[in-house]
Amino acid sequence: MKAERKLLKARAELILKHPFFGSLCLRMTPVEDKTCPSAWTDGKTLAYNPHYINTIPIEQVLGLLAHTIMHPACQHHKRRGERDERVWNMACDHSINWILLETGFELPPGYLDDEKYHGKTAEEIYTKLIKEFDQEGNPETGKQQDGPKRLDVEYEDGKGEGNDLESGDDEKQDQTGSDDEDSQSDGDDSGESGDSEGEDEQNQSGDPGGTGEVRDSSDDSDSGGGEKGSETDKDWMLALAQAANLARETGDLPGGLQRLVDKLLYPKLDWRELLDRFISARARNDYSWTPPSRRHLHMDLYLPSLSTEQLPEIILAVDTSGSITPEELEQFGTELSSILELYNTTVRVFWCDLDISGEQIFNREDLPLELKPEGGGGTDFRPVFERIDKENLFPACLVYLSDMECNKFPKNEPDYPVLWARIGGNGYPPPFGDLIDVC
Repeated sequence: MKAERKLLKARAELILKHPFFGSLCLRMTPVEDKTCPSAWTDGKTLAYNPHYINTIPIEQVLGLLAHTIMHPACQHHKRRGERDERVWNMACDHSINWILLETGFELPPGYLDDEKYHGKTAEEIYTKLIKEFDQEGNPETGKQQDGPKRLDVEYEDGKGEGNDLESGDDEKQDQTGSDDEDSQSDGDDSGESGDSEGEDEQNQSGDPGGTGEVRDSSDDSDSGGGEKGSETDKDWMLALAQAANLARETGDLPGGLQRLVDKLLYPKLDWRELLDRFISARARNDYSWTPPSRRHLHMDLYLPSLSTEQLPEIILAVDTSGSITPEELEQFGTELSSILELYNTTVRVFWCDLDISGEQIFNREDLPLELKPEGGGGTDFRPVFERIDKENLFPACLVYLSDMECNKFPKNEPDYPVLWARIGGNGYPPPFGDLIDVC
């Protein structure tokens, strides 16, 4: 079966059997791309390698489509930031594959799935994967299903190593014929000379699971630090809501998928999100005229585009009076690691009880953060503010992690923003700054 026809058949079956995924699949334009290992999407394009499509059965093509659809549905193409592309794809795969399996899809061989990552966000999984890097710099990806990461395809004769198509002589004959046609039309592109350099690139591509890669959005508001809430995001959220309603009407929305959709459409802003927003708001935007903003070119308006975001030093003060457990401190360190992954900044940590008992300085090279508390007993918030004034530090913001069981605050509000991250939900209300509850 020719790849294009096979893909169209899979899309039709997706609409009939899984209306949630089928309706979302229609939002993306299918495009052949023989340079990619399997498939990829940037939220607009659904690119696929025809040779790869011809080596897997139709059931796995459905799984490949559903997997690729889930990436923009979860806004993975907008959220990578400066994270490593390959590890980000691993994290995204782990965050969605278990839902697809629960829904009943059959994924291509080599897919990534580990129970310890079920229910976690891609950002959380990414941080854990980074911790599992071995000395050679290769991430331990957890459980990877049996099967090759890549199906080696001999493009010249149309035969491939891997799974056969569905049983049936007619279908196999159709596949062979279509591959022969492809190879004849491809000419030198399908030979070793055309693919030898590309194979090394594919082995290091952003699709380690072989189930469909997510690439950054091509919009100005991409994951590199663009403006959130773009029209593309809103369109996808609207389509997601419509697809969920359609699936509910037909009774075809499994529990795991239902919970994910609710989380995407009706997010509850927990302390992690609030912390991220607080710190991200302090980043300084750097605009450039080269290239200009593509969003306004159709109106003959040449405006600068957002090139980078810079974040000055962040100061974290930690109350070491004994009220913060090691688990809570590790959880907070994980969130700060995510911030360092997004911004090339410095985090200065002050350990404080009745006085400052220790100091640590971290940057991106120190990831993942390992917070080592010093001191203990008693609480006084003032020494940290006094140290900042004494050393003439100019932080982007100060985040103070404490149970707030102390009323010894500075008399005057500082010039820099302050966020109090409260453990336990009790204690004294701060006289200035913002307050979030870490739970």
